[in-house]
Amino acid sequence: MESVVVQLERYDGNPIIGPIAEHSFEATNTSNPGATIYNDKVHILYRAGSDQKRWETTKEYPVTYVGLAISSDGFHVDERRDEPILGPEPRDGFGEHGIQDTRVAKIGGTYYLTSATVSRWGDRVILHKTTDFETFERVGFIQPEFEMRTAGIFPQKFGDDYCFLLRYAPNLWISRTPDFKTWHSTKRIFDIKLHSWYGMKLGMSCTPIRQDDAWLLFWHGRDDRAPNKYRLGVMWLDLDDPATILRVQEEPILEPEAEYEISGGLYPYCCYACGAVEKDGRYLVYYGAADHVACVASVPVEQCVLRNQ
Repeated sequence: MESVVVQLERYDGNPIIGPIAEHSFEATNTSNPGATIYNDKVHILYRAGSDQKRWETTKEYPVTYVGLAISSDGFHVDERRDEPILGPEPRDGFGEHGIQDTRVAKIGGTYYLTSATVSRWGDRVILHKTTDFETFERVGFIQPEFEMRTAGIFPQKFGDDYCFLLRYAPNLWISRTPDFKTWHSTKRIFDIKLHSWYGMKLGMSCTPIRQDDAWLLFWHGRDDRAPNKYRLGVMWLDLDDPATILRVQEEPILEPEAEYEISGGLYPYCCYACGAVEKDGRYLVYYGAADHVACVASVPVEQCVLRNQ
């Protein structure tokens, strides 16, 4: 049987979340959204760029926060918090310039939030958890000895272990931990491909989605021929041993083409996803466009089943 090529379809109403000038914490951009379902509603956790510039730096990037929007149907925002749910760490430490790019995994009744922090010492990964999206417990930094911004957890434990996808640049790695402090079974599982759409670096985009016969992973790649361009891809991992890749679709599933993806933001020609949910027979993939606005694209679930590949 000929394989079905997975392709995302943009929502006609994109972008679904944009900056609000009156809100200091999200006055300049609202991008790179993670997503999960809580109380039957899609909770969208997005990078919010404030009207503050980073401390003691010449870069013109803003201090970042995590904002929260809620949608009943996954497309239209019904509620949007007036204040951020997460903010920068204290000055003079990792995260002093902000927190962003949150990926959410539900394990039992707990939602784990894996985010990137920004500081003068580079990026680090930090973990929070919540049961109600009202209060958030800071668990701590994940492998702070490594400069890294792309990471997330599988939405189940493997024995006694949590399983993480990580990016020790430029490639995709996997590692396990029982306590978020000690690590084992660390392995590089997917490499860049020179002179391609993922020739400079790559990493996970969305929290893996469990299917009947595989983990579905939406991922991103940065082109080494056009270094500012980010596209989205898809692959399937073994259910019991997610370090084993069963299939990678070589063609990207979304690339920057719409006007809001190629201009108007801090990073033109960029599609960068952090969250996906299953709703009404489709996967809804939430992504940032040009590091400026939050968007959604979708694909039928059946199109993404491994047996069709």
